[in-house]
Amino acid sequence: MADVVQFKLERMLNELEDLERRGLFSRREIAEIVKQRRKFEYRLKRPSPLKEDFLAYTEYEKKLDQLRLLRKKALLKHQTGKDKKWKKSVADYAGVSRIVEIYRLATNRFKGDIQLWFQYLEFCRQRRNGRMKKALAQLIRFHPKVPGVWIYAAAWEFDQNLNTTAARALMQNGLRACPTSEDLWVEYLRMELTYLNKLKARRVALGEDDRTLTRDPHETAEKQWRAENSELFMALDEEKEDALESNANAASEEKPDLFRVKGLSILRTVYSGAIEALPSSFSLRTRFLEILEATDLTHSDDMRDEILADLRRDFSKEPEFWDWLARQQTYERRSGQKKNEEIFPEQFRKTIQVYEEGLKAVPSATMFEFYVKFLMDAISCIIGDNQPEDSSKSGQGVDPISHLLMVYEEAQNSGFISEDLACEHVSFLLQLGKLHEARKLVEKLCAGKFSNSVKLWALQISIDMRCVQDRSNSPTKANLSSIFDILINFLTHVAISEAEKLWRMAFKYFAHHQHYFDKLVETSVVALTKFGGSDNGFSLGSTVVNHVLQRDGVQRAREIYKRLLALPRPGLILFQNCIELEMNLASVGNSDCLVNARKLFESALTTYSQEPSLWRDYYTMEVKIGTPDKAAALHWRARKALKYNVKLATTNL
Repeated sequence: MADVVQFKLERMLNELEDLERRGLFSRREIAEIVKQRRKFEYRLKRPSPLKEDFLAYTEYEKKLDQLRLLRKKALLKHQTGKDKKWKKSVADYAGVSRIVEIYRLATNRFKGDIQLWFQYLEFCRQRRNGRMKKALAQLIRFHPKVPGVWIYAAAWEFDQNLNTTAARALMQNGLRACPTSEDLWVEYLRMELTYLNKLKARRVALGEDDRTLTRDPHETAEKQWRAENSELFMALDEEKEDALESNANAASEEKPDLFRVKGLSILRTVYSGAIEALPSSFSLRTRFLEILEATDLTHSDDMRDEILADLRRDFSKEPEFWDWLARQQTYERRSGQKKNEEIFPEQFRKTIQVYEEGLKAVPSATMFEFYVKFLMDAISCIIGDNQPEDSSKSGQGVDPISHLLMVYEEAQNSGFISEDLACEHVSFLLQLGKLHEARKLVEKLCAGKFSNSVKLWALQISIDMRCVQDRSNSPTKANLSSIFDILINFLTHVAISEAEKLWRMAFKYFAHHQHYFDKLVETSVVALTKFGGSDNGFSLGSTVVNHVLQRDGVQRAREIYKRLLALPRPGLILFQNCIELEMNLASVGNSDCLVNARKLFESALTTYSQEPSLWRDYYTMEVKIGTPDKAAALHWRARKALKYNVKLATTNL
């Protein structure tokens, strides 16, 4: 290995001498360069070099070459006359050649790493060193089933190498290898239309044509407006203008635009092939439609109607299709309107009609969710920063708020309301300030279809609490009893992990009411006995201990955690929480708390003897506030229990 590394370093001699002779690097800097390269070469000659070794080497060589270029520019800046000419030598090529060689070795070893291959290609593209075609051929040979490889290769041939024939051949070969790739079909169509547009743009530059294939949305919108408001314009000589217009139309009919016709033919051909290869892809057809609307082709309206007819035929039972079709009505085609602009009343009515038609064709919860989302977006667009109740004054033909409430009611009556829709309905009523209506609705939902929904029960309890606060500052016993009964009725039938939010809400609300707080603690003990504790995530036992500690002090907290730890499955988190409590007290000099912490550790290790963090915390406590003998004995026990696979001692101990 040393001989190979030495041989490679000796081959760098001419380059290093050239760098020193031209004054780009000093002898001391060159010695440092040799030292770094020797280190990298040894790392590459290991039995199993890592990808990071190759990347670190290339990064070092790139920075070194950048430094060489900066110093070269600085030297040229201070030279004048004939001395300013810089004849290229071996040092100008050696750096790039070495980086390419390192990338070649890396890709040979890690052939399956696509990211590494693209780094290699990007470097070749930027430096234009003539290795791009060979690297692309190797990548295609190793990864013919990756669509991005074919797209990258074709894009380089089309944009950089200016070889349209080679780019077209690459894309067609890619479609044969990956016929189910949406991106390949779309990019192939873009490439063909871009090529046509370039040819037409050249004719425009030569004065042989007047416009390209790219559609200008503002110009189209202006023409559409002038056509719709033609009665506002009066010609000075109507007969002469009509004659000129008829002559222009006749000339255009006699001499069709071959580029626009060819573009439509290409789009139709690619579209047919794509649909045959991917008959169930909805997004592919919508992407083709977007390309069609962005280009100015002959009979593009007919092609658009054909695509829409295919979509309606094949996806009329998909809620996504109706949502897409409705939003197409909202933002009119070719109008230049953006999605953050105002929605006009006529567009709003058309969109509602499409959604209603979609509900008849596909009655489902997903369809209602799309419908509600559109109406919520429309409300936020209309009212802006105002309150929701102000949207009725916005001049909209249909009041979106009242219509949204009707959609919620229809979803509930038809039985297609989901849990998320139900929560949104209740929350929307709260935003409108209809507290009592929201309360009646959430009670009805919790008593019926969503009796096990934690979200709706949390909403019901929060609404009841809000109603109590609105009536008086201090709740009465009847109010507290009602809220407590609702909580207990739900918490005793639902798993602890699913009702985390409700448990936290309950302890926070009843923290200042001793009677109900004690009953809640007893309920939590029953729930822990039934469902057990948790080793990760939410721990009800820890929550109970923390609230009791804050309310009643350390002694009461000890009584509670001893009672909880005596249950069959207390959980690791409860042990850790209790240990932390005793350790905090022991750190201020309380020896009894240190004894309690040791007992807790020993009790936890009987169940979780293979938990490294538990042994590590125990050892750390003994080192900091315990005795050296106990720490050493514990270290031996831990290594034996964990089969010497853990290191307890850390640098900060």
